[in-house]
Amino acid sequence: MNHWGMEFRKLLAATWLVIACSVGAQTIETLAVKARAGDAAAQFELGQRYASGVGVPIDRTRALEFYGNAAAQRFGPAEYALARHYSGQGGTTVDQRQALAYMTKAAEHGHIPAQVDLAFIFLNGNMQMPKDQAKAYRWFRQAAAGGAIRAQCMLGDFHRSGLGGAKQDYAEAFRWFKQTATTNDPCARKSQYELYVAYDAGQGVEKNLAMATEWLRRAAESGDPRAQAQLGRNYQTGYGVRQDSERARFWLRKSREGVSHHEDHLHQEDHADDHDKAPKR
Repeated sequence: MNHWGMEFRKLLAATWLVIACSVGAQTIETLAVKARAGDAAAQFELGQRYASGVGVPIDRTRALEFYGNAAAQRFGPAEYALARHYSGQGGTTVDQRQALAYMTKAAEHGHIPAQVDLAFIFLNGNMQMPKDQAKAYRWFRQAAAGGAIRAQCMLGDFHRSGLGGAKQDYAEAFRWFKQTATTNDPCARKSQYELYVAYDAGQGVEKNLAMATEWLRRAAESGDPRAQAQLGRNYQTGYGVRQDSERARFWLRKSREGVSHHEDHLHQEDHADDHDKAPKR
């Protein structure tokens, strides 16, 4: 499973937890009664239980039936579960057209993980949907307003570069990067690196080499390979830090961990000196 799949599985699990708490630790029989009466939350939870085998044998056919009943009532989590099923993440059936349709419905009905997922679909494009940065920006904004940290991180990118109709605004980009840099989300380390670039270049904030170096160090320690490579180069040259060849070797070597030999040259190019090439305000 790729990184994004893992993150969205966590979001789906969190959604289920909230709904499960709302309906309580009820028996299958109690949930079945509510489901027959048209309770969408109960229908969705039954779908989750049959999909995962919690309290009942795994039965994906019954899970899909309950998801479908809840989705017919515009219940976002159920629509999202069906989108994942038809995209191949929750079952063996792959129907990208159905997956996109349910993902769109879930997003329109306020399901935040679906909004984030749909934004990335528009950002990257797929066989059913061409790239559309304007629509990606729209859904990232909506998800960010609902508290999705990953979407907030992406808004920093959109405003830094002026993508998808977003106004290029370094101060706004800095605000989003600063907001997300101290979160527990995996995107925090990227935001930390972006704060380094902002402070180093004076983009959206007053130029401050000491602050830039502090954020670069945090990003490197968090595992961002660009930050590790940049910190290594800075130790080589003494830029913002005391020149230290041993630390330079440590961070440069650290930045290459997990990079195959045939990719190493590209890796070095990707990590060209950002404070030299960063656009000035």
